[in-house]
Amino acid sequence: MSSRIALLAVLAATTALPCLAQWGESRAAPPLPPGLASVWRVDGRKLDANAAAWSLAAFSTDGTLVGISNDSGTRIYRASDGRLTHMFPAPLTMGQFAYSLAISSTGLVALGRVGGLEVLALDGRAEPAKYHCVGICGPVSALAFSPNGTWLAYQASHGARDPWPGLVNVVDLKSHARVAELEASTTRTGVSFAADGRTLIAANVTRVDDSGTFGLRAFSGSADWRRTRDLSGASVPSGSIGPFAFTERVAAYSRAGQLEVRELATGALVWAAPLVPPALGAAVAAGPMTLELVAFAPRGDLVLSYESPSSGAAPGTLVFRSLSDGATVAMYDVAEVSALAFAPTSDRFVYTTGAGRTYTALARVPR
Repeated sequence: MSSRIALLAVLAATTALPCLAQWGESRAAPPLPPGLASVWRVDGRKLDANAAAWSLAAFSTDGTLVGISNDSGTRIYRASDGRLTHMFPAPLTMGQFAYSLAISSTGLVALGRVGGLEVLALDGRAEPAKYHCVGICGPVSALAFSPNGTWLAYQASHGARDPWPGLVNVVDLKSHARVAELEASTTRTGVSFAADGRTLIAANVTRVDDSGTFGLRAFSGSADWRRTRDLSGASVPSGSIGPFAFTERVAAYSRAGQLEVRELATGALVWAAPLVPPALGAAVAAGPMTLELVAFAPRGDLVLSYESPSSGAAPGTLVFRSLSDGATVAMYDVAEVSALAFAPTSDRFVYTTGAGRTYTALARVPR
């Protein structure tokens, strides 16, 4: 733990922090962790003791907006200063939670729900558009806009033993027509467009917890939507559980108390790093750690994870690691992080909390 203290001491210089108390009294919110180069924080609602809230976080494809969605609705903030620009209340229909969130560069917000998704216009000039999946469809848990805002791809969760193939649907946002139905297994979902918008990447993941693979399929982002690349993926070791993230090259997951990164093409282990234990002096007995969230920096040089004690008796830790070798770059102790996301430029990240006096913070990525 001595290396942890030394690292936090090096990172102790913070920037001036605008605090925008939009939901309640800012003075009741917990302090931000030492060393975090914060840009802004927005304080949220106060939850009852022992209550926890889920949330989603996403940047717009051009990085100018940040969206946070939870059971009370979806809020859109300016990434530059944290000013609230739009608020969309949660639907009145019980059980229609948001399972995924994406924001386009053209002012559209997509929310994945069970059986389909809805697209909201930030300018308010159009009614929400709703798109449904083809065939039987569970929660739409992955969404992606193309960089120019022309296409929207979405992928629904798909059981390992389901008799029908998993599909990625692609919608033309100008004509509102579904232009492609692309086969890709989706026990773990994920879709993204390349920076030039010409390639769509989709998770092609078979059963994970007992055995399976985490692969991907790439499709040309054009009129024909041809499959251009197919990686069957690395075999998933037995006992891998929890969150899952991937890029065109690697995938990350947890197993046996470690964060592991493997090559998609060969299955070779790139590195494995122990999950970070609670801070020195935390009032919690030694026990297993859990990987709660994980994300890759778009630049391809860092992995950001949130790791916490399984007992929940101590705050968890935001951990930045080098993608090349797993070396720890920075750590920040934060309680109950419920969502996180990298900016498209990889120089900033956002996280939100889901217990006590909740808040959302945007900070600079340490390098």
